[in-house]
Amino acid sequence: MQEKRKTVRIEKTLIIQYAQSTPEPLCWDSSTIKNISIEGILFNSSKIFTNNAKLQLRFTIPTDPYNRLEATGEVVESFANRTRIKFINLGEHEKKMISDYMQSLLINKK
Repeated sequence: MQEKRKTVRIEKTLIIQYAQSTPEPLCWDSSTIKNISIEGILFNSSKIFTNNAKLQLRFTIPTDPYNRLEATGEVVESFANRTRIKFINLGEHEKKMISDYMQSLLINKK
């Protein structure tokens, strides 16, 4: 199988809150992120979502704990208690938060 990702991903457990964008009001659930990149995340989920479903996401990056990252994601794949998400319209500030965090993890591994 050919690798489709265009950016590096880091395996790191983070706490996440997620909710399907519809119906209103949102019903939030909590879980853990298994890996993260600037393009998206893989997280443990208590249910299987349909491909292309939109999820609202909230999580904190440890290198910037006072700013909670809020994003919208699109389900790429959901299976056996795991869901892959592609970020949609992630702002430059949020991308920088994730990038800085990933860089700090890579530096600390050396």
